[in-house]
Amino acid sequence: MDVRIASEKDKEKWNQFVDQEDGSFFQYFDWKYIYEFNTVKHRFIPLIIEDNSSEILGIFPIEENLQSLYRSLTSLPLGASAGFLIKKDLHVPEKKMVIQSFLDYIDAHYSGSHSLLCLREHLSLSEQSLHPSQILTENGFTWLDNSSTKLPCTYVLHLEKPFKEKIFNSMGRTMRNRIRHTKKIGAEVILDDTFAYSDDICAMQIESAKKIGHIERKEIYEQIFKIFQKKLKIFVCLVDSEPISAILNYYTPTTAYGAIGPYTPKAKDYLNNILPLCASIRYACDEGYQNYEMGITQTASLAAYKEKFGAKRIPMMIYQKEFSHLKMIANKTTGPILQGGKKMVNLLR
Repeated sequence: MDVRIASEKDKEKWNQFVDQEDGSFFQYFDWKYIYEFNTVKHRFIPLIIEDNSSEILGIFPIEENLQSLYRSLTSLPLGASAGFLIKKDLHVPEKKMVIQSFLDYIDAHYSGSHSLLCLREHLSLSEQSLHPSQILTENGFTWLDNSSTKLPCTYVLHLEKPFKEKIFNSMGRTMRNRIRHTKKIGAEVILDDTFAYSDDICAMQIESAKKIGHIERKEIYEQIFKIFQKKLKIFVCLVDSEPISAILNYYTPTTAYGAIGPYTPKAKDYLNNILPLCASIRYACDEGYQNYEMGITQTASLAAYKEKFGAKRIPMMIYQKEFSHLKMIANKTTGPILQGGKKMVNLLR
């Protein structure tokens, strides 16, 4: 099977494949324009395999980090679900052949010049177990075993109508009372279809990121709003007409993704972003989406919070293959390098 780097001409067909094969929002070809917003530091490598009739059998979008002495590769670190996406109706041996072709291509073209590849398998929303991939381990990948903490992970809420009976009432009395309380004391949520509050959201997100040691750029979010405007929505929580918290959601045909949920200090009195999160879940349910994916979860406290919404834990399977231990050491002494799953927010600075 021949692997090649997809071009702009492949974008529409690539994106159709993502939708048809239940891919992740973070696998759309359009992320090329986000990662390459600063071409000095990042490059987008969209690997593709087709059959003789030009039908796509698999895609593997990769980010190349150019910031270290020796470059590194990562399977799109901005979302919980990344990695290669293989055509669903292929038989198991065929799927293995596609995966092996991707891995052979990467070894042939990048192993001699790069330090490592960090790979995260594309999430199966029904997968609940932690078993490392045999084909990856056989190809020299090390599974970053998180079976003891089960972190990082993500949470997925399966949606079913009607919202009140199937979703809201299953959240538990305490959670329901908290949501009602925020409304009672004056908070309201609006769907910002015109992106009127985009500047406020960027400002809130940048300040929220600073609190956990990340530096984020307004220009990146401006690019996201511009490129994905038809595939995202903003839910803003207002108190006395002032935005205090928000949820930015991405959408595929089946799944809504809670991308960011920034809030101001004032939002503490209104339980941070609980109200816009609930509103965005209700919107996804009412509009017929099947799942609400709640984003990368790094801490036990955040995991417990998401479980209160009735969401189920989905493991993130993260692997790392060192192409050269000496290059790894050199990168550590000369500057920061992306490590498996530990710096998945502050990547586009």
